Amino acid sequence: MMAWLVKQVNSKHKGFTLIEMVIVVAIIAILVAIAVPQVLKQINKSKIEADKANAKNIATAIQQWVSEGNVLNNQAEWKVITSNDPVNTGNGIQDYLGSGLPKTKLKNGDFYYKYDATNQVLMIGAENSSGTIVELYPSPSSDYK
Repeated sequence: MMAWLVKQVNSKHKGFTLIEMVIVVAIIAILVAIAVPQVLKQINKSKIEADKANAKNIATAIQQWVSEGNVLNNQAEWKVITSNDPVNTGNGIQDYLGSGLPKTKLKNGDFYYKYDATNQVLMIGAENSSGTIVELYPSPSSDYK
């Protein structure tokens, strides 16, 4: 009985037909067309969130430096944060960050800062895809994409 069943299966169906293969390929193509843009969107969103988190860490490090009795000078325009800025006396800012000064994930660029000494407001920003510096901390801009 078993030999007869194996013989019947082997003799009638030796493989897939062309139409079955085309249908499978079409289904896979549709799934890929739906999934890839969503994955890329999520990757970009995660880079933006990582940059916002890094901006907050940089602001915390600068605030720690200020809490130790140092003075942060007024900075009306965006200025790039280097390893020693805005902490330009003694230890550099990377010493307060622990892991060093990060680069932005979205463009692999620099972070910037502004400080309003009158209102004591520290802002951390980064360059978006159109080349404009936008605020990431304390009020993240929706233009950062």
